[in-house]
Amino acid sequence: MSAVRVVGVHPRAELESRPRLFAALSEAFTAVRFEPREAGAWAGLDALIELGGDAEARAAAAAGVPSLAATAPERETGATSEVLLGAAGLDRRLRGQVLPDAHLPEGAEADAPAGAQVLATAAGRPLWTRMDRLDLVAASPLELGPGEALRGRLGRDRSLALLPLLELLRALTAEERWQPPPLRAAFLLDDPNLHWPSYGYLKLPRLAHHAAEHGYHLALAMVPIDARFAHPAAAKLLREQGSLSLLVHGNDHFGGELGDAGDEARALTLAAQALRRVDAFERRTGVAVSRVMVPPHEQCSAPMARALARTGFEGIAMTRPFPWLSAPPRHWLTAPAEAGALAGWGPVDRGPQGLPVLLRHPFAERHCSAAELALRAYLGQPLVMYGHHDDLAEGLDVLARRAAQVRRLGDARWCSLGQIAAGNVEHRRSGELLRLRPHTRRAEIEVPEGVTRVVVEPPLDFGSTGLVHTPTGTAPVGEPFAVAGPGSLELRLETANAIDPDSVPPPPWRPWPIARRIAGEARDRATPIARRIGVG
Repeated sequence: MSAVRVVGVHPRAELESRPRLFAALSEAFTAVRFEPREAGAWAGLDALIELGGDAEARAAAAAGVPSLAATAPERETGATSEVLLGAAGLDRRLRGQVLPDAHLPEGAEADAPAGAQVLATAAGRPLWTRMDRLDLVAASPLELGPGEALRGRLGRDRSLALLPLLELLRALTAEERWQPPPLRAAFLLDDPNLHWPSYGYLKLPRLAHHAAEHGYHLALAMVPIDARFAHPAAAKLLREQGSLSLLVHGNDHFGGELGDAGDEARALTLAAQALRRVDAFERRTGVAVSRVMVPPHEQCSAPMARALARTGFEGIAMTRPFPWLSAPPRHWLTAPAEAGALAGWGPVDRGPQGLPVLLRHPFAERHCSAAELALRAYLGQPLVMYGHHDDLAEGLDVLARRAAQVRRLGDARWCSLGQIAAGNVEHRRSGELLRLRPHTRRAEIEVPEGVTRVVVEPPLDFGSTGLVHTPTGTAPVGEPFAVAGPGSLELRLETANAIDPDSVPPPPWRPWPIARRIAGEARDRATPIARRIGVG
């Protein structure tokens, strides 16, 4: 069993006034226990946090206890400052990043004694400094609001107050903490099909060349109703170019069809038909399609999520981790309490029956920032950056710039959405035993040298029967099984109440989805022409 790290919080009233914040941190760092501590009561502590002052933290650090002092409470709102993080002393993914923050205390400044390392500044003023075992920060986090996700304190316009706490807790639990999956990335375009080697502003041959030149991967979210035909040249390009792939975008793309599926029978009909269509497409063309769903118009009901899981989808890609709990206009950082304080926090979120939810983010200049990409990478999340063909109206340079930003965060693996979903596995090694905590039903991992046994930890609320399918048979979740040696290993968690898509009757035929999709495709393909001649 992992050792529990005890973190004291001084004074007691500061801990007691933030029950939701520290409960969320306890959930995020299960090997940490927070305790209130009075002045001088450092016995048995692995670290100390002082909120509202620094005298106790200074004394504890001098006595050998790693300590953090956050002197002034952050503001509810204020003018936005640009917080520049240092180039050393921080996680690689954070170094040199500029994080906007509209919650800094007025006149915020941290003490920077001679020899101290400055980890963050704003307008030249030190905001976070480190000297030996002591971190001094100019802002302390306020209590989480009802239903507020912890992720809301790390991004958009608020980061400084929480980030030093996270760095302290990460360092403290480095040996016990589950290691996140490696950095993975992909671009994603909604709607294109293979009816022609182009789609609106998207030219597949040029895109494939550009992706190879700049080292990125781009996935096309194809509507299954479009899978009835593929141009031979387009299909050949997808078969031969590892930098391009396909995944699933709804079924008919008829409005918010996945969000309108209010009962599981209707949802199973849609999911099964979508899979039958892509199965037939794969047989005809030899082009693989990732079993990851992109719901049209960001809408997906809870019955639909369960149906996707039961029929074999490996995940969905959304801008929100719980679309069945909040309407699209509502930002997920403040969400219904059912979502939990750690929504959007880890490598992946889980929907009904454990369906993995891969968070995606627009790549367009007006929406995407280097800071947001860095924070997602810091949290171990894949970088799925999406858009539409008209986001490429000015050319492919935006993709090159985003790819360069990702490279600065580390050695990213650019791959399909199916590979991203399969790579969502945390791990922890104990000698010859490799422990895995999958956030996916199909896991692809690399077994390192010296590992002879693997165990899959029991997943929580994952819709699994408790059996793992290995290359040599099955093993119960929680029990080790032997592996031959280093190399690639694919595992599958058996899904409870799984259903064969072929056993689900098709929905009644309707002409409107076909007519609507033809019209939508025609509009997309005509957009560049209309722009050139000044129409619209």
